[in-house]
Amino acid sequence: MHSIIDFVRRLNRTWIASIIVIVFFLISVSGFLFPDLKVWSAQVANREYNGEGLIEYIEAICWFAASVIYFLLLIEDVKKNRWRLVGFWFLFFGLFCFVSLGEEISWGQHLFSFEPSEFVQEINKQKEVNLHNLNISKILGLAKDDPNYGLFQNFTVILNPLFYLVCGVFWFVIPLFKKIGCFTNNKLISALPSPFFSTVVFCGANLIAYLIIDKLFFDSGEILELSLALVGLMVPLDVLFAKNRIIDNPE
Repeated sequence: MHSIIDFVRRLNRTWIASIIVIVFFLISVSGFLFPDLKVWSAQVANREYNGEGLIEYIEAICWFAASVIYFLLLIEDVKKNRWRLVGFWFLFFGLFCFVSLGEEISWGQHLFSFEPSEFVQEINKQKEVNLHNLNISKILGLAKDDPNYGLFQNFTVILNPLFYLVCGVFWFVIPLFKKIGCFTNNKLISALPSPFFSTVVFCGANLIAYLIIDKLFFDSGEILELSLALVGLMVPLDVLFAKNRIIDNPE
């Protein structure tokens, strides 16, 4: 077991994650450059494709693994130290990753091939069991000619930016400020599990790249979601390996 941990520890997770993101970015771009690859590109990178692409399966695996690791960290910490502030963060991120997993796989709809109820199909833009595709306009009873109908037709317009913001704040902004010595007197923020700096840079670079590419060239939301899923897994791995490093090399 220790040999496996040591092997994984030696792997540069940031480089591996970067290669994965670049590969899917190139696959996504290939659909624009080469018409013959458009369908294949859409299916793999989930661009304008109403289904489950390979990219979404990878995201789901990342969120599942991250959720499991966070809950294991929580159980271990509570056993040793009862409840501490860091335990609150483990619980928060464990639930956050679990909900992200559920939304990614439509809470098992595609995995177990079950059909949602007629009511769910009626209020969900893609007829799936999830929150991010809810037709809020229909739930609120807005008429289709209402000026606000298009704004709330798909809840993802609101949830996606909120999701990006939460990930950016917790995995880029706060760790970056903690790195330069901020929040030292804030007990709650100080207890926030800190990822390695390479993970922080990876997260920030992908957020900035998304803002540029998405605004100037094409919709790159799915690529960013892949990046954030990878970061979501890298952060608890960083915490886990940091704990093992302390155990292996006590002061």
